[in-house]
Formats: sequence, structure tokens, C-alpha cells
Amino acid sequence: MPDLLRAASFLGFLALGWRVAGLAPGAARRRAINLFLACVLLLSGAAGVLQWDDWPFTSHTIAVGRARPDSRVCTTELVGVDGGGREWRLDPYTFTPVYDSILQYWIEQGLPRLGAPEQAKAASFLLERAEESRRRLAAGRALGHERILGPLGSPYWLLLPRSRAAPSSPYAALRAYSSCWAIAEGPGLSTDRRLVWEQRR
Repeated sequence: MPDLLRAASFLGFLALGWRVAGLAPGAARRRAINLFLACVLLLSGAAGVLQWDDWPFTSHTIAVGRARPDSRVCTTELVGVDGGGREWRLDPYTFTPVYDSILQYWIEQGLPRLGAPEQAKAASFLLERAEESRRRLAAGRALGHERILGPLGSPYWLLLPRSRAAPSSPYAALRAYSSCWAIAEGPGLSTDRRLVWEQRR
């Protein structure tokens, strides 16, 4: 039944739009436009209130649930390690076109499903990509969309904090940490940070 309703709303949307396109300028066309706009607002509002996706109308659900101050949040953080053992926070554009906020989900869910040789190969690939980006940053060159468009490059939609500092020498290793904190504490006050894996050259 929901699929039939979605199909009916989509066909109605197309029919109203087709009607507007076929009318000559005048009172009848204005009425058709007003009806079309009312339909769009009604369907968009219904999709949002009912939390149903009804393409091309969406509920725009990104995250659901109500956070509590004692809720725990966990993320996976990748850092480069220079020859002296110092850790460097990687810029979120290091693995362009994949961003670290997306890559972390694959590291948490996809990487563990691989066998040991495949895990080592994937981690080695990530280390090489991190090294390529380190060389660019160390030479004063840009990452991500800025490589082509400079300051006109569109940022990633999450507006992730940038980290353009990079060592002058190559990375000796890449480390992945799982970092967890309570919402009330904030991400800078992690109470649980543990090493998940390390890939060395």
C-alpha cells in the first residue's frame, strides 16, 4: 500500500507539472502553478512529518534519536607517525575523494571482514595515500577540491576541521585509534582511546 501511495503522489506531481508546462500564460496557468506549488508543499510537509521518503520528496532524515549527555560517541581516528615516533593528525582531505568521516565507517565495519593478508594490503594502501598527501602538504600544495579550484573549491558538507601541518620526512607508520567520549565531556576529553591497528613501512 505505501508503494502505491508513493507511485500515486509521484504521478500526480508529474501530471500537475505537465499541465503547467502545457498552459499558455494567463489566469488558468497561474491557478495551475498555485495548485502545483500547493501539492509540492503538501507532499514535502507530509514526508517530513511522517518521516517517509516519497521521492522526489524526502524526510531528510540524517540522524534519529535524542542524545543524552551520558551517551557515548565513538569514532575512528587515523594519524601519521613520522620517523621520530611523533603522531600527526591527518587532514580530512588526505584520502580524497573519500573523507575520513566516511572512511572510518569502512575501517570499523568493512576492514574486520577481510582476511589478514587483505587487511595488511588495505592498510598499506592507506599509508601510501597518506604519504602522497603528506608530500603535497609539505610542499605547500592543496588537497581535496582545492587542488584544482584553489580557494573556490567547494568544502566537504560537514565542514571538517582542517589540519595542514605535516612533517618534512616521510611517514613511517599509519595508526588507527578508536576514541570514545560522553557527549557531556566533549570530543576533546576522550576517556577511552585505544590503538586498533598500526601499519608500518
